[in-house]
Amino acid sequence: MERAKELFLKYNGSRFHMDREGDGAEYDSYHITKETETMWAREFIDSFLKSEMTGREAFRMYSSVTELTGRDSRKETWNTCLYYPLRTKHLDDATILFMLGESFQMAEAAAKKRRFSKADAAAYLQELDRYIEQVQDRAESETLTRDADYVRQDFSDPAYVKYYLSSLRKKWTELFR
Repeated sequence: MERAKELFLKYNGSRFHMDREGDGAEYDSYHITKETETMWAREFIDSFLKSEMTGREAFRMYSSVTELTGRDSRKETWNTCLYYPLRTKHLDDATILFMLGESFQMAEAAAKKRRFSKADAAAYLQELDRYIEQVQDRAESETLTRDADYVRQDFSDPAYVKYYLSSLRKKWTELFR
């Protein structure tokens, strides 16, 4: 069971990636139920949300969380994961900026499955706009926080931050056109 869980989490529950890397047959041999996979996804998500990871590890784990949210049908968990970068106080600006792209991909996938509505997108966009205003001010005054050097150096350029955020905002507004 532990090996099956290890494989499941290694590939964020993706059968495609398991098969591509040659681990699909092994995983199949464990006969894991969808209920067990859902439980593992929830455990992983809940563990991440309770942690106060920073930097590269936080981004890597958040990327996994955004993929695993598709297996967790709890709307409140999904919302918590979506808003995580905007509402978490312990993350540096550069990590948050990086995470916002992952949040959009999660919302885009949910919209395709009809788990994310136009009203949901509008509510998120309001909070994103508040964040954009704050972070652009910090970018212009060159006071963006950066805990590590793993994120794109472009985030040190105020013009790039403005471009990045405006293109992200544009994607959000076009999500339900």
